Amino acid sequence: MSEELQKIFYPKSIAIIGASSKKKTLGHELVRNLLNFGYEGKIFPVNPKAEFVHSIKAYKSLADIHDDIDLVIIMVAKQFVIQAIEDCHRKKIKSVILITAGFKETGEEGEELEEQLIKKINEYKIRLVGPNCMGLINTKPGVNMNCTFVQGEPHRGGIGFISQSGALGAAVLKIIKKFDIGLSQFISIGNKADISENTILEYWKNNSDIKVITLYLESLSDSRKFMTIAKETSKIKPIIAIKAAKTTAGMKAASSHTGALASTDTIVNAIFEQSGVIRVDSTEQMFDLAKSFDRTFIPMGNRLGILTNAGGPAILTVDEAEKSGLIIPTLEENTIKSISEFASPEASLHNPVDLLPAANAEAYGKATEIMLQDNNIDALIVILGPPLMYDTIEIGKYVCEAANKFNKTAIFVFMSQDENISELSKLLEVHPPIFNSPESAARVIGEMHKYKLIKEKISPEESIESIIKETSKQKVSDILNRHKGKGEFYLDFDDIYEILSAYELPIVESLTAKDTKTSVDYAEKVGFPVVIKSVGKELLHKSDAGGVILDIKNKDELIQAENKVISNLKEKNLDKKLEGFLIQPYIKGGIETILGVIKDKSAGHLIMFGLGGVLVEIFKDVKFRLHPLSSADIKSLYQDIKGYEILKGVRGNLPVNFKYLEENLTKLSNLINDFPEFTEIDFNPFILKPEKENCKILDARMKIRI
Repeated sequence: MSEELQKIFYPKSIAIIGASSKKKTLGHELVRNLLNFGYEGKIFPVNPKAEFVHSIKAYKSLADIHDDIDLVIIMVAKQFVIQAIEDCHRKKIKSVILITAGFKETGEEGEELEEQLIKKINEYKIRLVGPNCMGLINTKPGVNMNCTFVQGEPHRGGIGFISQSGALGAAVLKIIKKFDIGLSQFISIGNKADISENTILEYWKNNSDIKVITLYLESLSDSRKFMTIAKETSKIKPIIAIKAAKTTAGMKAASSHTGALASTDTIVNAIFEQSGVIRVDSTEQMFDLAKSFDRTFIPMGNRLGILTNAGGPAILTVDEAEKSGLIIPTLEENTIKSISEFASPEASLHNPVDLLPAANAEAYGKATEIMLQDNNIDALIVILGPPLMYDTIEIGKYVCEAANKFNKTAIFVFMSQDENISELSKLLEVHPPIFNSPESAARVIGEMHKYKLIKEKISPEESIESIIKETSKQKVSDILNRHKGKGEFYLDFDDIYEILSAYELPIVESLTAKDTKTSVDYAEKVGFPVVIKSVGKELLHKSDAGGVILDIKNKDELIQAENKVISNLKEKNLDKKLEGFLIQPYIKGGIETILGVIKDKSAGHLIMFGLGGVLVEIFKDVKFRLHPLSSADIKSLYQDIKGYEILKGVRGNLPVNFKYLEENLTKLSNLINDFPEFTEIDFNPFILKPEKENCKILDARMKIRI
């Protein structure tokens, strides 16, 4: 752990520049929160006009403080911030939280001020949180630090929460007690002038105070670095993230299918999936999952037991469990027999176990213990609908105490009794997660089990080895060197054919004809039936323009087909863009897939695979992975699409040749590694069949910047 970050999160003394004696000011509220939460270090308010702040002696400047200071919190107006940083440097203070707003989030003037700030902290080797943030919390006994300015009582637990939004952080702090969310540490990172989500992830990775990490982000500071750190961290503890500022727009200036499908959000998904980060859509989902990782065990399998006092909620739980990848197993005979000894004769003793509304606290407690000992169950949800005659807090206490005896996943559901969640959590400091909805509990256990599987599959930080000969690389290098200095453009098909052939990517036999006689000669050479495709640097979407005709059986049909294409192009005023015709053998059958590459400005190259053809942008059944790929990344590219079941073979069809698919993904990855000049690539369709020799790329486009 770096000394500067240690002093930010575990300071033994704090100076607040901008502390105030005026009520309802940020500088007053922050000091109040430090005192009320029981901070156990020294507090030094700095205010040139105040004698005391909250009955603590105030100092006119940092220079007047003769003690050592671990952490400085700056809350002065933006025009005084640089001076405050200078004061920190003179005092040899290296750890700072800058609450003050008015920097790059406000426009050009603020951006210039932030640049000055960054220059100063880099020069002085100061680590800085902010600016434009709301502070930090550490609930660890012996620290008890709440240096934020918002109302809300932090509730102790094992969750680390990083928020890029101060307002969202403030909203969460107001609800954590009500919904039993236990924080270990919270940090608002604001503008991320220095300390970013990557800094904190790395710091929390091996921090035993943090059991689960949660993130609210509007941007990634460094996509590649995030993925590397998150991949290492996810193997140790779960990371749950909300990424806001989603967009469905494809990448600017992308003419390929791959580019159109590669939205900013798609790239974020690829980064999260590759690094094992669990992505959620709301703070409710995030903290439901986080408090479960914090307060119970990760399920060893997907077999769910359900204990209830009402049939309706149990049915809802079963439905949600099945959607979440869980199964409802048969209970062991001994479990059923043991519960029958105290349950009502009318009770249902087969999973779900329904004890009926007459069940008291003792019955609930016993049944919980018995079901958690059942070898057929990996996780248990205990549901309590409000009974008429019993104290529900007492029932909850018995259930929680029973669950605490076992190292097995357990969640307790207080239906329609939100007020009792905080009451029960006060009564028992150690308890399983408590929910108000059985469906939420089932979803959470499903997500926890998925994390277990993801954790086991996270690939190491190593790329696949090259399988390409040096002579092949030289051929491609010679082709690209012919285009040096041309900028960014699409290669013509003859160049593409040579490149793919050099890297042994299975492009279908293709010949370009400039006139009808040559077309006929080529078609006879290839052998009917054939396909013709319009050729032209500006004719990118051939099918849309009517530039593709299939299954041409003879010479006369070929001539008619070429005339038809010319007519189609004229209707769209594209006939002058036509440079010739591509003649290819007609390939029947197989599954149309797509392989693609796109180069993102910040993330670098991404490789895509999915179901292809003319409807690829409608169905969008594709996955992206950041290059370079590992062998696990290659498998996930095709195993994680919805159409994977089709590739495996349905209705008597044999599976496609997965080994050959992996080989081609490897070659494509090698091509990008060897020639990063490629900015967009589409192989669509890439026909996959069971036999390697029958798998063919039927169309390809490649863009380079050179």
